[in-house]
Amino acid sequence: MQETTKRLVFRYDRVYFYTRTVFYLILLLFALAVTLSSHDPGALLPWLVVLFAILVAAIIILGISPLLTSHWLTRTRLVLRRGWYFKAVIPLIEVASVGSYDAETRLGLSLSFNSRILFVTSSRHDLVEIKLKRPRRFVLVLGLKATRIVFNVDNPDEFLTAMRERLSSLAPVKA
Repeated sequence: MQETTKRLVFRYDRVYFYTRTVFYLILLLFALAVTLSSHDPGALLPWLVVLFAILVAAIIILGISPLLTSHWLTRTRLVLRRGWYFKAVIPLIEVASVGSYDAETRLGLSLSFNSRILFVTSSRHDLVEIKLKRPRRFVLVLGLKATRIVFNVDNPDEFLTAMRERLSSLAPVKA
């Protein structure tokens, strides 16, 4: 964790993204090898340009951009980030509870239909669970609603301490 003005920054495990980036690079090299071994590379050129563009975009957006982001905890909000393609801002007033998570988990960005858990994970360890007071809709998981969010941070104990401290400092709201 690194303290900045008004917010705490929590990094998460990056191995998942390194392996994903390597996978896309291998696909890119394979496409290049197929092109170079072709008898008529000019005929494949339009398709390869499209394929290269898609793979380069995937490498940048899905592989590299998550390496540049972290989760934030401000005085009033939790901001979960997964690169440039996912950002969820959760006001702390909407959080019912926070704790460690030790059950079965999914890697990546996904929503469990039966348990309404949103997984924003890059590893199966150092997991934290946020329970929301009301179901919340998330656009990047087909607009489905979640009542719990599971994500990982490099130092879950430090995150939980900071989160509980922030939750306890919120003024009670009168209905």
